[in-house]
Amino acid sequence: GSVNSNEGFAMRKALAEIGIPTPQLFTISNSSLEEEFVSAGNLYMALLSGKNTKLASQAGSITAKLHMAGYSFIDNKAQNYLVGHEDSIIRTDLGFIQKTSSIFSRSMDIGSFLASTIDLQQYDKIERTFFEGYSEVAGKGFPYLSIILRNILAIGFSSNYSHMARNMALKSVRVAA
Repeated sequence: GSVNSNEGFAMRKALAEIGIPTPQLFTISNSSLEEEFVSAGNLYMALLSGKNTKLASQAGSITAKLHMAGYSFIDNKAQNYLVGHEDSIIRTDLGFIQKTSSIFSRSMDIGSFLASTIDLQQYDKIERTFFEGYSEVAGKGFPYLSIILRNILAIGFSSNYSHMARNMALKSVRVAA
């Protein structure tokens, strides 16, 4: 199906052309996928362990590059970014990429990233740096639906509800109509 084809060589080449790094693909078949192992782990775990929130800026830039090219990740949680050498961010789990740049799909990308990090202690800094990376590339703020979707998705993503509730209450000044 299309989920499998998104993981293939052609999609990775297209992403590389717009400046989105992905793990090197070795083999792909209907039942398996073998790609480069990225040892530093995923972005969520890096942020949880107190890694520099500037990493979120790269995720924001990558998200905006995809949107500017007319695509959406749909499932853009921090766990789908790997931290490569010298703190470079690599996008993995490409299965749900869709050729759409509707307000809803762009908002879903932003909302799912923010929701996936909303239970972290340093969420406010993460949101700010993700926004900076995004708006620098996109030339505009988040679509208005982003924060609404963030709040809906946060319920399913969060492992720390007290942090989540505190962070949901923070005023987001990063939304554009």
